[in-house]
Amino acid sequence: MGTIKPQENQNIFDISLQEYGSIEKVFDLLEDNEKFNITDDLSVYEDLKIGREAFKKDIVEYYSSRNLKPATALTEEEEYLMDNFSGIDYMIIEDDFIIY
Repeated sequence: MGTIKPQENQNIFDISLQEYGSIEKVFDLLEDNEKFNITDDLSVYEDLKIGREAFKKDIVEYYSSRNLKPATALTEEEEYLMDNFSGIDYMIIEDDFIIY
């Protein structure tokens, strides 16, 4: 069983996709790392154990051959903007406020 260091803004689903080719293996990843809370933020300073067989090898190969590391977690700035600057007050007609 090996280890991996999460990158900035990666969540547990990103790691599952990168290492196993599917988010369906997220529970195996949580079990191997003795974490049972999907919503916990990952630390870039804490290694995660990996080592199970890839679920979809073609997807794993795609990410590794292109050196891609999916990172879909929100940054603190994005969270701030979502919490404080959202709603109809900040919408632009025909941009994010579509009228049919």
